[in-house]
Amino acid sequence: MKGIRMIVIQERPELDVGSGHAVQLSLERTDISFQDLPGDRVRIQIRVHNEGMRRSRPTFMRLESAPLGAFVPWQPLAVLPVPPLEPGESRELRTEVPHPHPAPLGDFSRIPPKGLLTAVNSLDQPPPPSGTGLMAVLNLLRRGQAARPATGSVAAKGAPLAPDLWELAGRGQPYWAGNINVFVGAHPVERHRASALRVYPGYTNLAMFLVGSPGRPDAYAFDLVGSNPDWKAALYDVTNNKTLLADPPDAPIEETQWVEADGGLMVMLVAHPPAGCRVGNVEVHVTRRSCQETAIVEFNLDPIAQGTGCYFV
Repeated sequence: MKGIRMIVIQERPELDVGSGHAVQLSLERTDISFQDLPGDRVRIQIRVHNEGMRRSRPTFMRLESAPLGAFVPWQPLAVLPVPPLEPGESRELRTEVPHPHPAPLGDFSRIPPKGLLTAVNSLDQPPPPSGTGLMAVLNLLRRGQAARPATGSVAAKGAPLAPDLWELAGRGQPYWAGNINVFVGAHPVERHRASALRVYPGYTNLAMFLVGSPGRPDAYAFDLVGSNPDWKAALYDVTNNKTLLADPPDAPIEETQWVEADGGLMVMLVAHPPAGCRVGNVEVHVTRRSCQETAIVEFNLDPIAQGTGCYFV
């Protein structure tokens, strides 16, 4: 998973219309980053590489967002123009997008997981772009706003970021946590990340994320990667609980075992960091059985981060 570079072949007639030569534009998951700015906006930065032997032609990069999780529905976000790149050249593209703040559903310890799932999927979403490939980009551009020199982006009109689960659960954070999906051509590269999430040493900390889509039965397997053994981290399926809390009698999800789901799951990362711990990074690798693809949900847990952070008991 890690260290694998996604190669995106730009061919005609997808985007490089009129060129008979393939151009290899590529990016990795870690080439995607995002950070909050003043004024309820988030800056998204993507580094794209030309690994081909020829100069690339101008093209477009399409962005989508989703709530934090794996295999959840995406919504259109923005379109960025990609300038010509020489062989071996890399270029960082950036854009700024609105960060809306949905009204909390209530206190974390009293929200039923299915209620949160319903709320996430019932929030107003901008309509998906019609068509695929070049037509999807053109449709977004027709609806888009003029590009700003500071970012070199064309934002899809009325397309804010997907909702942040922590805000819906009444635990707003300084940083948006969610998924960013990037298309150059027809192949997506995704990053799913919660950054600088405050963790409380010596307590049991809960951090949530979504898996799957309502109305789409499937099965998922989970692996925890990167957690320090002293943290005693585990995953729990709390979808059918009365609240988002993981009950003591609940059995943790067995790693690498398939978990059947009639639709979306609410999964809880439960970690107990020791007193005096430092920053910890935890990755949850989620594999969907129907396609055998794996998505990585990242948690950057920091005992001195700002905000309310994880729910702790």
